[in-house]
Amino acid sequence: MSEKEKKLTDEAKGQPVIYTHREMHFFNSFEEQAAYELKEMAALTPHEILQQLRHCITIAYGMHGYDPDKVPTKHSVRIIEK
Repeated sequence: MSEKEKKLTDEAKGQPVIYTHREMHFFNSFEEQAAYELKEMAALTPHEILQQLRHCITIAYGMHGYDPDKVPTKHSVRIIEK
């Protein structure tokens, strides 16, 4: 991580997000947007789709420090009341 990225992360107080696509798309309708998203998903390999799913699960369950090479075999969810 470069010094600039680290500074931005420190300022944002969150995890850095790396965007692979640098293009911005504007759509004239929701149907046009849905067709574009389907085309983009169809271009992904099954492995890339599973990686994105794993990333969402990691964020949703707060599994910070997740290592894909050491996948836990058992998960538990704790509800902490404040």
